[in-house]
Amino acid sequence: MDEYYLLTFESTHAAISTEKILKPAEVRIMPVPRFISASCGISIRISPDRRVQAEQIFREQSKLTVDDYTYYHVKRDKESGETDCRQIEHIV
Repeated sequence: MDEYYLLTFESTHAAISTEKILKPAEVRIMPVPRFISASCGISIRISPDRRVQAEQIFREQSKLTVDDYTYYHVKRDKESGETDCRQIEHIV
């Protein structure tokens, strides 16, 4: 099972600026997966063991509003290829 959290953004600028502030949480920038359609095309992947750290940094340093990003929890079964992607509450 592959599990991670994903931030998608309304603008490329928002994605790049968020990636910079979340570097200490060892996030990865990646294309938005096909099962998520609406966004600028760039997303940030957060591993479950870095989620709390990433959320804390985001709360303290990001100037984005809840309209600027969407937050997802993704679980993917490697054997079957099935993906469970759920939008979760915003980071506040």
